[in-house]
Amino acid sequence: MAVASKILKTIDTSCYEYMHPWVASCSDASAGLFIHSLQASFRIYVTTYMLTLLMKGRKPTKKELSQTFLSILQSTAFLTCHAFGFSSAVCILRRMLSNFNVLTVAFVPCFLTCLVAILIERPSRRGLLTLYVTNVASETFYNMMVSRGVIKPIPYGDLFIFGSAITLLLYFYRGQHNKADSIYSLLRFVVGPCEENDYSKPSVSSQPNLVNEYPNQNTIKKFIHDIHASYHTIDDQLKKIWINESCPHAHGCLHYITASGTRLFLIGYTLQLCLKSLLQVKRVIRKPTFVLKLMVTPDTFSLGAFLGGFSTIYRLVSCVSRRVLTKDSKYICIPAGLLASLTFCLYRNNTIALYVMLKSLQLIYNKGSNGRILPNLPQANVFIYCFSTAILFHAAILEPHNLRPSYWKFLQTVSGGCIGLIDRHCLDAFGLRSSESLEKVLLKHKPVPLQLIKF
Repeated sequence: MAVASKILKTIDTSCYEYMHPWVASCSDASAGLFIHSLQASFRIYVTTYMLTLLMKGRKPTKKELSQTFLSILQSTAFLTCHAFGFSSAVCILRRMLSNFNVLTVAFVPCFLTCLVAILIERPSRRGLLTLYVTNVASETFYNMMVSRGVIKPIPYGDLFIFGSAITLLLYFYRGQHNKADSIYSLLRFVVGPCEENDYSKPSVSSQPNLVNEYPNQNTIKKFIHDIHASYHTIDDQLKKIWINESCPHAHGCLHYITASGTRLFLIGYTLQLCLKSLLQVKRVIRKPTFVLKLMVTPDTFSLGAFLGGFSTIYRLVSCVSRRVLTKDSKYICIPAGLLASLTFCLYRNNTIALYVMLKSLQLIYNKGSNGRILPNLPQANVFIYCFSTAILFHAAILEPHNLRPSYWKFLQTVSGGCIGLIDRHCLDAFGLRSSESLEKVLLKHKPVPLQLIKF
């Protein structure tokens, strides 16, 4: 009854007093938001698509540059439509209904706007966008339920979600699956192609020993050559230790376990170090020795420890299980995945936990719909995207303290700071303390300076 009364409750506030208190005209407000969002969206997608081109590691062709430019324009139009369309939809609904209720202040106008915006974007990107906003919306909805006292936080709940979801994904990885799916490419990178379904064990080929062909080379070159030769000697010895015919990998289990763990640890450590250096680039420029401090900070090791530890434990448990059972089995991934998931404690991240959970649910639905167990819903990703984004906009307007901080900053950037200027005092009638929630958020995050555009 309390929920129904909040939904039915209406307020007679005008869209000027609520939506755009900085300018009286609805059209001027929408036009200003259009220009702000157009500039921010263009900057975001130029950076995103240019980085994608650079990561290919080769000179782009004229056709690729042309396609990239068109993609930038299309994605910019998609994102701009959200800010411009949301403001316009709020004002139109206010004129049609002559009042606001808890749904029409944000949820309904955002849902309608998203129906138009998502159809502007390329179909190939709709799935990724849906997965992202559903990830953020799931966390936001959980925070909303906790703040209302409906559910209580579960200690290490994120670890349980990650462990169960990643184990299910690994089970699919060991069975029949769509090898082109991005999640399986990620699993192939972490646990290796040897653990994948239908992997053929390669034959072992002998490698020639490294011989010092240049006895008169200088000291530095000789030192480097000696290190390289020592590494290959140790590597060759590891390949001969603990060989098991039941395992799908070519060499010994000890080499199989340690090589992957070491490689992933170094990759994770390097990525974390580079990210921290970029985030504090001004401090690094002023004081270059600050990089040395970043290199030994415990937090810098967290991602590498998680990736390397996960791969090491998964492969270790898999190899031990195959040795005990004297055969390989896809069910080995269940204890291996559950034990390896404990390394998530080293790098606890809600985004990762929710991503693997949503991805596992998506694969379950795909398998169910392909087997005609579950109904095949056409354009389901469009509906889920609109519904999830509507939840995020509802939270951003009525209870911004429950929104993920990074998403709040994103909305501030795209709207040119307007999202923080919307007057929430009139919305306090719904009992969600929206104005108080906004003040808390603005104290934590520096507001984006707004440059009002006059017409």
